[in-house]
Amino acid sequence: MTVCPYCGANVERQAGEVVLTCPYCGTAFTIQGVEVGEHLMGRVNYGVQQLFHTFKAWALRMPETPNDFVEKASFENYSLVFHPFWLYVVKVRVAYPGGSEEIVLNIALPASTSMIGTPIEKPKLSLAGKVYYSHKYVLSNGGKIVNPDVDPSSADQKALTLAEELAQQSVAFRFREKARLRVEGKEIVERKLVHQPIYQVTYTYNGKNYKFIADASDSRVLYAEVPVELKFRVAALICGISSLVLGSVTLLFAGDHPAFALTSLLGFLVVGAVSLSKALASTVVTKKFFAE
Repeated sequence: MTVCPYCGANVERQAGEVVLTCPYCGTAFTIQGVEVGEHLMGRVNYGVQQLFHTFKAWALRMPETPNDFVEKASFENYSLVFHPFWLYVVKVRVAYPGGSEEIVLNIALPASTSMIGTPIEKPKLSLAGKVYYSHKYVLSNGGKIVNPDVDPSSADQKALTLAEELAQQSVAFRFREKARLRVEGKEIVERKLVHQPIYQVTYTYNGKNYKFIADASDSRVLYAEVPVELKFRVAALICGISSLVLGSVTLLFAGDHPAFALTSLLGFLVVGAVSLSKALASTVVTKKFFAE
């Protein structure tokens, strides 16, 4: 147990956690008892059933999706997890021949290593719509929180490094030359810990389980698995085989024009490979789109 520096309550700590959230007053603090600054959260603006309905309507726009998807896809279960992010405002001054300029950047970093390599690792978050953290609000929505295991000092360094790279890229894009740029200074203007509500939903279609991950605040679907209709797979298979046959025929009958034959063959091979890959896939995986 660790004592909250603000209200004195005992706070349970899990292995690896370096920043804890008091379930009584909502204060976020390090295991040494130091407050980490303003602690915010995203609100749950969309119910899971509402998002599931919207997701099905969106999925039907994809050519691979079965026509009966809306009727036969059924909700199975879900979890609502408030994932932690370090949100920064970083100021970077970049010098170049003839002058310099100050660039202000918003940086969002995952505050838990469990988020690395997942669809929620690189979110597009802002402070818009955020409210002060309330553990009571989390519980009232049936959610749970993940405490950070990335300490603030480590996150600060990553934020400064990323901000410097982004600032240089921004200026270099206009000057078309990065070598002549020089970073004269960088500083963190503010750092906030934000817990963002994320749905992880499981649904079934024709007896098979699929899942999608969606932001409960703005309805963004960050990851989705959608079944592929059998007719689409058969059509893709026919297209793939036809492309390979046409490529072979072109190679045989265009021997007097080797450049044309080779170019055509490569084109048919690419089309054939893409078509066959679609024919073999029973599930389409889509990342980072708005299901609206």
